[in-house]
Amino acid sequence: MEVRKILVPIDGTERSMHSLDFVKGSYDKDEVSVSIINVKELVFIDGISMSDEIKTSEMIGKELLEKAKSYLEGYDVKGIFAFGYAGDEIVRRSKEEGTDLIVMTKSTKKGLTRIIGSCTSYVLKHAEAAVLIIPE
Repeated sequence: MEVRKILVPIDGTERSMHSLDFVKGSYDKDEVSVSIINVKELVFIDGISMSDEIKTSEMIGKELLEKAKSYLEGYDVKGIFAFGYAGDEIVRRSKEEGTDLIVMTKSTKKGLTRIIGSCTSYVLKHAEAAVLIIPE
């Protein structure tokens, strides 16, 4: 049996962790290889990025990934931390890793244009892999 490669973007919210619940409830440990990605957008002030903020953001992101990885204990899980625009990074990593499925949780923001969220919308439009959107 071929192992499916799944990419799960998380942002630290309880909502984004529902994607991990889906993976855990839908796939046995030997059926999937899971990559969990956390992307931090960098803020530049006058063309200069704040180095302390970068170190803190990376530390927080990596802690979040470790927490998410421990939630899928027993699964083949890899954590990816990146700086950049979330949609771009998710699509790029998905292509690089030959992902079969991207599992994302829908946004809680109100309004017609925010039903699934701008990042999810971008990924849906640009990803080569199937994208599954989990309700809250």
